[in-house]
Amino acid sequence: MRLTRRCDETHRAWAGASLAVPDEAAEELEWELRLARSGAWVTVAENEDDDAASGILGVCALAGAQAAREDPTPVPGLAHVSALFVDPDHWRRGIARTLLGAADDAMRAAGYSRAQLWTLAGSPAEQLYRALGWAPDGRRDVFAPMDLETVAYVKALD
Repeated sequence: MRLTRRCDETHRAWAGASLAVPDEAAEELEWELRLARSGAWVTVAENEDDDAASGILGVCALAGAQAAREDPTPVPGLAHVSALFVDPDHWRRGIARTLLGAADDAMRAAGYSRAQLWTLAGSPAEQLYRALGWAPDGRRDVFAPMDLETVAYVKALD
């Protein structure tokens, strides 16, 4: 939860200092929902340096996509990347790229032909997703805990 919280707090740099971030209980519930989904897959990037403090530097989670957050009907062939978090002190070191590469491999191995993810509109992550072949598909929503607009990105897994 500490990693997710640290990432959430960085949103204030571009979304405004008064931005509300989800509390710890809400974050825990979100992770429980991610991990409970059918076919859930998670990978982490760890600091294994002998000279540095060990710990998780990044995490990526995915599962089969569902019709909507409130509708668990599976969408055939579509995977959903439900989380990608990298410790802000380790941004721009290739960790997110490596985690998403592993996720691409896992999605292909599971038989998915397409993938989707949602990210906060205007976030620095949008640049990364575009560089890795993701494209916005026009869907938008609001992430209620932060009252920020989100944008959907999609990618073919061929």
